[in-house]
Amino acid sequence: MSYDPLEGSQKYKVLREIGRGGMGEVFLGEHLSLGTKVVIKLLHAELSGKSNLVDRMRLEAQACARLNHPNIVRVTDFDSTASGRPYFVMEYLPGRSLLEEVAARGGYVAVEDAIDMVRQALDGLAVAHAAGLVHRDIKLDNLFLCESGSQPGLKPLVKILDFGVAKVVDSGTDQTPAPLMVPTGTGVVVGTPRFFAPEQARGMKLDHRADVYAMGLVLYSLVAGRGPFDDAKTITEMAKAHVLNKPQPPSHYAQQAIPPGLDAAVLHAIAKQPKERFQSAAEFAAELERISHEQSASAASSTPSQRQPELPDQTGSSAATAKLPQHPGHPTGPLPSFPRPPDNQAQGAQAQASSAAHPPQQPAAALPSYQHQQHQQPAQALPSAVPSQPQPPAVPAPGAAPQPMTPAGRRFSHGFAAIIMVVACLMGVVLALVIQRL
Repeated sequence: MSYDPLEGSQKYKVLREIGRGGMGEVFLGEHLSLGTKVVIKLLHAELSGKSNLVDRMRLEAQACARLNHPNIVRVTDFDSTASGRPYFVMEYLPGRSLLEEVAARGGYVAVEDAIDMVRQALDGLAVAHAAGLVHRDIKLDNLFLCESGSQPGLKPLVKILDFGVAKVVDSGTDQTPAPLMVPTGTGVVVGTPRFFAPEQARGMKLDHRADVYAMGLVLYSLVAGRGPFDDAKTITEMAKAHVLNKPQPPSHYAQQAIPPGLDAAVLHAIAKQPKERFQSAAEFAAELERISHEQSASAASSTPSQRQPELPDQTGSSAATAKLPQHPGHPTGPLPSFPRPPDNQAQGAQAQASSAAHPPQQPAAALPSYQHQQHQQPAQALPSAVPSQPQPPAVPAPGAAPQPMTPAGRRFSHGFAAIIMVVACLMGVVLALVIQRL
């Protein structure tokens, strides 16, 4: 490019611009000695004379350089151009922000992936908080999802970007950068209104729990595709909503199933009062890990068993049985075990021995070779296509037990007996009349 922002630097070469903000420009560059890609953040030329902004850039560079953590972007150099414009150099990370990732996935991120992304960011925040830093501008744009660099089988790496408005609240460790020479004034609002903590919207003193609130909003936005107060459009409406409005749980807006435990965790993180939230990033991450394990266990228990039924072995072992599915008209229970058919040579020898020991007999109907004598099923007669002639009733053998009478037979027997009784009565009456006349 013809424009050289670094003004002839002997260490880095600018390749192209990749971003621009209110305080500075961001370029893709190359380390001239190593030949590796880097990212260069350069303060705007018109702001380079403002000592407070130069000092804030120094704070950001020192914070990222000293906080050596895989979930925080790494800064490798801090310098100034010939005209005095400060800049710092960061590792080059191919990938995209979580805001871009949500759009690429169609508006929201699956619960499991969202929990993993937020847990990684919370791990990085825990290190920053332990060093006495509050980020103050956690949002989807400042969380970066790397495309590469992760080990096979692991989730993509998430890194926290832009400590440009970070605040030093405790300088008690070697990792803590020197605080700003001109601290942020009381009542001055710093950060992004959409992700303000209530105390941040009021311009009150902040601590690390403001970042916990913002991370709760990040998780809300990932799983629901929106925040709890997206209906607010102006900065005043947003600030009022964070301070006064009761949020709905993520499941109220989400287009996917949200576990009740995750709803509760998010609402806990975005409580209005700092003392009612998770008291640390580590505590929030531990609760998300518990929810993740609970979801994994629930999914594993609900998966149907894929075990196949065991088939009977060829030796006839009673242990190798399988149960058939029940079906009307089909018997259930263990399958019969059939003996292994003899091989050809043994079968021929047995046939010769049998023919020598026994004279030939009339051939009998052939049985299937696999039939087992103990489990022989009775054959059923097939219906004939030609009508059969009526057969005379079967005569029971002498001494055989009488067969039970059918209902039709009983009705015929009772009717026949009644007729005989009526005839007998009539004959008695007739006989009485004849005698009387005599």
